Parts: sequence; structure tokens; C-alpha cells
Amino acid sequence: MTAIGDFLTDSENMSEFGARLRSRRLERNLTTEALAEATGLNRKTIMELEAGRDVRLSTVIKVFRAMHLLGILNTALPDTLPGSEALSARGQPRVRAYRLTAKKAN
Repeated sequence: MTAIGDFLTDSENMSEFGARLRSRRLERNLTTEALAEATGLNRKTIMELEAGRDVRLSTVIKVFRAMHLLGILNTALPDTLPGSEALSARGQPRVRAYRLTAKKAN
């Protein structure tokens, strides 16, 4: 399998994601019908996801939950405390990003 990464196009990343998801489903000996039933989704939606087509994030979450993979999202988006550079002067996490001006960027 190809590595998912910035060097691939969105379409290539989605195709690889779909192929990996299909592989995980087959490792668990699940049919598309069984996964569709477990998620409450249509079988066609499962097939579209595995084909690398664009689907809603809520669809991915439903599939991950049914396959007990939801926890792996913590790897991609860990719940960590912000670094000191992300804290405001009051010591609270920043709520918005700020723009760098040309003077600040140098």
C-alpha cells in the first residue's frame, strides 16, 4: 500500500484511505452489507467510501465507530495542552489565530 501523505493529491489520498478501510473491513470478515447495517448507512455509501469517493465526515465517524477504530483519531488529533506560544497574555489558550504582518514575520 502507498503511504498517505502531503505528496499525494487529495484524490490519491482518498483512494488509499478507501483501500485501507476495505482491507480493515475484510480483516474483520465483515461484508459491506453487515457494515452498512452496523452503521445505519446504505451499502452504496460504504462502497463509495472504500472507492475513495468524497463522503461526509459523519459517515467516516460512523464507520470507524462500528469497526472500533474511532480511537485512532486521537493519533491524528491528540488532545494536548497548547504550547506557551499559543497562550494569551492572561495564560488562557488562544481562541483565534493571528495574522503575521511583514514586520513580525522578519
